[in-house]
Parts: sequence; C-alpha cells; structure tokens
Amino acid sequence: MKWTPLLALVAFCAASVRADVVTIGAAHDTTIFQNNVNNAAGGGPGIFAGTNGAISPRRGLMSFDLSSIPAGATITNVQLTLTVGQIAGSGGSGGMSTETIGLFEITRPWGEGTAESGATSMGGTGQGAAAANGDATWNQSAFGQTSWTNPGGDFVSTASASLTLTNAQPGLSFTWLSTSQLVSDVQGWLDTPSTNDGWELINADEKDGTTFDAFYTREAAEAGATSGELPSLQVTFTVPEPTTGALMTFALLGMVSARRSRRRP
Repeated sequence: MKWTPLLALVAFCAASVRADVVTIGAAHDTTIFQNNVNNAAGGGPGIFAGTNGAISPRRGLMSFDLSSIPAGATITNVQLTLTVGQIAGSGGSGGMSTETIGLFEITRPWGEGTAESGATSMGGTGQGAAAANGDATWNQSAFGQTSWTNPGGDFVSTASASLTLTNAQPGLSFTWLSTSQLVSDVQGWLDTPSTNDGWELINADEKDGTTFDAFYTREAAEAGATSGELPSLQVTFTVPEPTTGALMTFALLGMVSARRSRRRP
C-alpha cells in the first residue's frame, strides 16, 4: 500500500502531455487547367476546383508549412477552412452552388510560381496565365522540368476528406472537419517533411459544365480578401511535458528505495 502514491505519480507522468492548437496559413497554392496545359496561377487570388463552361476541369493544389509544430508531436485533429470567392456561372458571381470537393494527398513535389500575381479580382483568372519554369501545370509538376506521372496531378486515389458545399456563394467559409486520414496525412508530413506536398482539391463533378468553386488563396488580399478569408489549417497536437522523463525517473527510484526499505529487518 505504501507504493500507492508512487504508482499514482507514475500514472500522472505517463499521462502528462500538453495539448496545443495552431492555425497555419497556406505556404503554397495554385490551380492547374486541363484545357490550358501550359498555364499556371500560383500568384493569383483564386484556387479553382471544378469545370468551366466547356467542361474543362480545374484542380487546386495547396500545402502548409508545419515548422511551428514541434518535432515528435502527436497530431490529434486537423481542420481546413477555405472561403469562396467565386462560383461558376453568370460570370462567376451568380446564384448559389452545391458541389462536393475532396482533398487528396499529393504524392509528388510541385511548384507554385507567380503566374496571375497582381490580379485585383478573381474574374479573368480562371484560365490561368503562361507558366514560368518550375510552375505546376496540368501536365507538369514543375513546368519545363518534371512531368506528373498522370496529367492532372499525382495523388492518393481516395480522398482524405470530402465536403459538400451547400448553397455556396462568395464570402461564405467552409471547413473540412477532421478525419483519421487528414490526421494521418499531417502526422506523416510532420514526421517526414520531405513528403509534405499538400492536398489536391478536386470537384466530384468533372463531367458536367460550369461546376467550379473558387476559393481565396494566400495572395488574395490583393483582390480584397480579409485575413480571415485566407486559407487556414487548424492543427491540434500533443507533446510530452519536458519534466515527464525526470518525474518518471524520480518515481521509479522512489519505488526501488521503498522496496529495499521493506526488506530490511
């Protein structure tokens, strides 16, 4: 019975972790265009997912810098929030849209570039602009350097998360809630930074015309977006308390000492 306090201390030490939440802005984002395979949009205000009126898909690429999360942390929750800046139809500003957008883990490094930089509106950026060397395009992960294995991007075939944007319209924000696969993606990127290539945003409907939703990118302040409308990744994680190891050692030494004392005549 004399060991009970020490055992309690051991249990406390084992469970002594700190939960933290960090909100991270996008490090890179761009759009690739099926009908304009030599165009890019890494500097533009919009990231597009879905088709234009000619039934040509657009897909968005987005990644996040996880350096603010301590190495060795355990990821427990991941949420991505994006704000709609434009929807397909009526010049991008008419009506409402209900589309399902999936987040697919990208499996190859890609380039962002600065195509469409300086645009003060999403209008007119849905076709992209001429890609520079290294920009991601529909056929190439780095224009003039490296091709995708599959045109349209290399990614895991199953979505890490999907969200139906009901009655989407410009100015509305949507959050992809945490899933076990989103958590696994971010944990993997934290543990092996070289694999952090982000997610590809793909509209579930790439067969009908005029289905795209466009979201504000990290550069969208130039087009009037507020800081709260820029892409944000909220990550919850736990890390062991710095003193846990020392307390565990102290507790175990105490147990050994108590045991020896009981054996003395």
